[in-house]
Amino acid sequence: MAVGEYPCRLPKYCLEENSLEIHSGCEKWLKIQLSDLHVSFGQINQSGNSAQKHEYIYANVGGMGTEVAPPQGIAKFDLSGDTVSVDAWFPKEYEFCGEPMYAPRTNSDGTVSEGEDDGYILTVLNNGKSSDANSELLVFSADNLGNGPIARLDLGSKLPHGLFGCFASTPEAGWSFDEVDRRARLADKMESKGSMWNEVKSDFSGLGLRLDDFEEYFGDIL
Repeated sequence: MAVGEYPCRLPKYCLEENSLEIHSGCEKWLKIQLSDLHVSFGQINQSGNSAQKHEYIYANVGGMGTEVAPPQGIAKFDLSGDTVSVDAWFPKEYEFCGEPMYAPRTNSDGTVSEGEDDGYILTVLNNGKSSDANSELLVFSADNLGNGPIARLDLGSKLPHGLFGCFASTPEAGWSFDEVDRRARLADKMESKGSMWNEVKSDFSGLGLRLDDFEEYFGDIL
């Protein structure tokens, strides 16, 4: 889709605050527009702030200000004051940032920092001028987004623009390619045998397969 087609093809999304007042037995829904910039892929520091009042929101912003445009830059909206302030960073005119992902900072003692913007913003950068150019992973300091990335990593391949993602620090995030591939093949085989899950047999295994079926179906994976 050409940039000029965006205003005609897509609606405008702005940052809004919605609240429900239920005082005196009368419910009242309030909606306040916090910014007139076109935004998408909003994100917060979800470590302790999910479903809680928070001061900072990170989002993609278009390169045409208040007009509808493809997600290109990254912005930090500061809601702590009487008015909303915006700290934004934009790549080159032919480059486009993906969804911002918040990664909390880990202290030297292994604990996670409690500062709402004491962490990092990750995003995937795509080169819109070349279909052969690899995507990059950009890392920003969450408390000073406008200074630009503090690190850039060539991902070795091109990822789709607008790809969703999140930061994870669990052990599963460190799986090797071989482990991911093994689990994917196991899932495929289990799905292909889905019609057998409800079969009742004398040596019922709990998955609908006979115990001696596992070696036949999954022996090359387990």
